[in-house]
Amino acid sequence: MRSLKRLPCFLLVSIAFASPAGSQVVSGRISPSVPITRSVVTVSGDSANRLRLGVLDGSTALNGYLLRSTSSLMDPQRTGAAAPLFGIVLPQVMEVTNTSLPFGQNDGALWQGKGYNVRALAGFTANFGPVQIIAIPEAVASTNDNPSIDPTDLRFSRPLPSSRSSWSSPHNVVPYSIDLPYRFGDRAIKKVYPGQSSVTVSAGPIELGAATENEWWGPAFRNPLILSDNAPGFPHAFVRTGRPFNTWLGGFEARWIVGALKESDFFDNNPANNVRSISAAALTWQPYHSSGLNFGVMRSVYSPADGYGNVASHAFDFLKGTGHPNALPVTDSTMTPGPDQIFSLFMHWALPRHGLETYLEWGRTEFPTSLHDFLTEPNHTRGYTAGLQWLSAPAGASSRVRLQTEITNIEQSSTYRLRPMGSWYTSRAVIQGYTNEGQMLAAGIGPGSSAQWFAADYLRSSWELGLNFGRQRFNNDAFFVQANPNRCFHDVTVYPGMRAQLNTRFLKVGFDASKIVRYNAFFQRIRGCENGIEAIGDRSSQHMAITVTALQW
Repeated sequence: MRSLKRLPCFLLVSIAFASPAGSQVVSGRISPSVPITRSVVTVSGDSANRLRLGVLDGSTALNGYLLRSTSSLMDPQRTGAAAPLFGIVLPQVMEVTNTSLPFGQNDGALWQGKGYNVRALAGFTANFGPVQIIAIPEAVASTNDNPSIDPTDLRFSRPLPSSRSSWSSPHNVVPYSIDLPYRFGDRAIKKVYPGQSSVTVSAGPIELGAATENEWWGPAFRNPLILSDNAPGFPHAFVRTGRPFNTWLGGFEARWIVGALKESDFFDNNPANNVRSISAAALTWQPYHSSGLNFGVMRSVYSPADGYGNVASHAFDFLKGTGHPNALPVTDSTMTPGPDQIFSLFMHWALPRHGLETYLEWGRTEFPTSLHDFLTEPNHTRGYTAGLQWLSAPAGASSRVRLQTEITNIEQSSTYRLRPMGSWYTSRAVIQGYTNEGQMLAAGIGPGSSAQWFAADYLRSSWELGLNFGRQRFNNDAFFVQANPNRCFHDVTVYPGMRAQLNTRFLKVGFDASKIVRYNAFFQRIRGCENGIEAIGDRSSQHMAITVTALQW
């Protein structure tokens, strides 16, 4: 695999590119100060949950939430608080145990494989006038035990080509290629990543900088279509609004990033294609501040790159056309290098006085060829995520009930019967697909999949307790490429579970447990359900996660 010696150079160039033309505007009002010690802020998990609860009970503004990263959530411009010259970010540690199969998502650099898995974050912040520095590296470790099933069993999959690693997905070669190893080698994993680290320079309402932090774009709880924290953060430069632009048309927020994606060590044997570029932009619009209604548009273009030094030349790819590289029959093995894209629109509506929020994100992997094409088949290559959250009482109530639900579908649309199309997050033009270091950049359910999730929680100030249920159909587009697909062969996971959290003065301790039942894992079944026999691919597993977060002292 190609050396990462050019990575520091790329980050330095990104920071230099982000130098501002002016300084931050500081208001004359007295602002509350941020304590010297702070807890870790991430774009998912408890950090995001607390923000959403604040929006629902009316105590927190939605500004900066629909396009977020650790640096923007900790930004003094967003909170209105005076930041200390130097601050300490106290540790957060998550331990995950999977007894039989890998399971888990939205966990940054962590690979939640079979066995024991640990993610730890801690660091510091520094503020020098308009410059904000955040250093929160991530240390991850996994025993990475051998799963209880062999996805490369030739009774159920085709042989991998000699150019691919033996750990790569045997069901995602041609035509739906993606860098999604079923296991990250046969050794334990111990790595330290730059994690949620960044340098941000403010120039009035505009911020510029460089980072390796995760970005979360859109209103989804679990499966956004463009960017999430399901994979390790990647090095990127950014330009964004530090606070909304308020005009007579409403409030606008925007974000633009250009970065470098890295291939995993378990995809192919070609060291010349290890780096890809990503150029992505997003814009949100709130028509009226009091309405709670927000709209957004996002586009991400990813492309092969000739090393880290070539990434900057792809900065404006989000404005360029990519054609239709995946519009080929499944029998056609053509793989032509070039750019590929994902485009989405979303709506989010929060009604704090009713404790209610709802949202929809709808996207396509191809632009329509004409207005007529769009009007006749608007659902071609579509994907969507929709959700709802309800909170029973406002802030300050002794107890509250919360209900959450989300459905996601990125399986092929019904138009596949009439014309060829690709599969979400896979690509013929970028053979590693929409991934970074072997994990999904966006919806953690994986390529060509669908999912449904529901949760009910009882919340008190010092503790929380809830039940949840999820279902996922994995890699379903690849399933239909199998030699003899049968209606009972789908790879389906169901996972009922419970979660709890204890809140003390100094710590938050979260617990999550699920019973995992995966039917026909990796499509391993010999006969259909009409024969009344148990599938040899059925597997059960236990998933348990404990997260300990140190709070400000």
